[in-house]
Amino acid sequence: MPEIHVRLFAGLHDLVGRRELVLSMPDGATIGQLRDRLGEEYPIVQPLLSTLVCAVDEEYVAPEHVLRDGEDVALIPPISGGS
Repeated sequence: MPEIHVRLFAGLHDLVGRRELVLSMPDGATIGQLRDRLGEEYPIVQPLLSTLVCAVDEEYVAPEHVLRDGEDVALIPPISGGS
């Protein structure tokens, strides 16, 4: 099974308690399935899953992107701010 390196940004890493994870995903798994898995393992992040921006090897990708062994995935929640 491919191992995917996942980096968590902003408040997401605070909710999970870690900045990085390594997840084993089945062959042919997508970014969408990785997000679902994250929600199963860390239910506290479920409200954010549909709003996450995902990047693979520093390129933004769609939920349909098929993961390959060793890819680096960044999961970035929306950031709000203002003055």
